Amino acid sequence: MAQTFIEKLIADDEGRKLYFREDLIFEITEAICKVMHEKGINKVELSRRAGVSKSNITQLLSGDHNMRLTTIADLLYALESKLSVSTAPLDVDSILESTTFYSESEWTPAVKSAKKVIYQELNQNEKRELTQAA
Repeated sequence: MAQTFIEKLIADDEGRKLYFREDLIFEITEAICKVMHEKGINKVELSRRAGVSKSNITQLLSGDHNMRLTTIADLLYALESKLSVSTAPLDVDSILESTTFYSESEWTPAVKSAKKVIYQELNQNEKRELTQAA
């Protein structure tokens, strides 16, 4: 049976570190988007309240832009909310159990292109650079 991208990614320590870093970024941006939705606040209104440009809000919520803790606090303050933090042990085994895998026909074209990149086939320097870039 062929390994999925996530199975290959979490097969080593660097990949697991990258996975959990991206997971945290996703959770935080999703929490901010959820509050925006619940309060009926769009990016333009959040940018006005937070005193930053709409394009900056878009970049921050895309998950591609590194967000400082102070930025997260400022955005949540503008939403009259705060982040509740808790920790949990890393459970690598549950990652695959809780991940939904889609059939080939359900993947977007961008993801199809991304599937060509196989993390395991990168050398250690390339993995380190990829992890640092994320």
